[in-house]
Amino acid sequence: MRRRIQQLEFDFRQHGGKRKGAGRRPKGAEPGMPHRQRSKKKRGEPLHITVRIAGGLPSLRRGGALKVVLAALSASCDRHGMRIIQYSIQKDHLHLLVEADDRECVARGLNALRSPLARALKKLWGRRGKVFPERYHDEVISTPTQTRNALRYVLQNGKKHGVVAQSSIDLCSSALTFNGWRERPSIASIPTAPVVAAVAPASTWLLTTGWRRHGLLDLRELPQHNKHPGRPRRNPAQSSRRATSR
Repeated sequence: MRRRIQQLEFDFRQHGGKRKGAGRRPKGAEPGMPHRQRSKKKRGEPLHITVRIAGGLPSLRRGGALKVVLAALSASCDRHGMRIIQYSIQKDHLHLLVEADDRECVARGLNALRSPLARALKKLWGRRGKVFPERYHDEVISTPTQTRNALRYVLQNGKKHGVVAQSSIDLCSSALTFNGWRERPSIASIPTAPVVAAVAPASTWLLTTGWRRHGLLDLRELPQHNKHPGRPRRNPAQSSRRATSR
């Protein structure tokens, strides 16, 4: 009898001037995300978002914390105009691929995710203080190549951190329900039925059709962070020949 994948539900002052040393102080031992103006985003462009928790907190991938995060993602997968399409839960951060009409929708959607999640985690851990002390980081996805790279980076991120075998899928991600694998992952070897968060169906051209122009994802592909994700990488041999011919 074939097991079904379970999807969780969730009920869930003064600023310094320009003098040296002035301004807002770092919230931790190291400065967090700088308060720079975020890049412009068009309606059909997805976002790759990274959300980090404070240092010294327990892992998000274990026990009750994992269940709390999965439930919170399910509850926030389609709220305030922001839709979570894919996700990956790592020890101290989350990777999300989202669609939204504008940045106001993203801000409201992430607030609807982070606020109840922070309260639930503090209750679980019996702790005080901020769970998410920094701003979230985001990257606008605008090309098919960049979209494929982002999908690979999010879904295979556990392999980047060495917590998932190269030939396996990360059960702390949406990889199990992703329909863009070259070879369908099998859950026959998993002892218990996996629990995943509900995600919203993709609607943008880039996340439904565009990225597939460069081929489906292979389970053994490792995530790579390209400095220019939207541009194809040059072959080193071709680059050296060009340099010699000049």
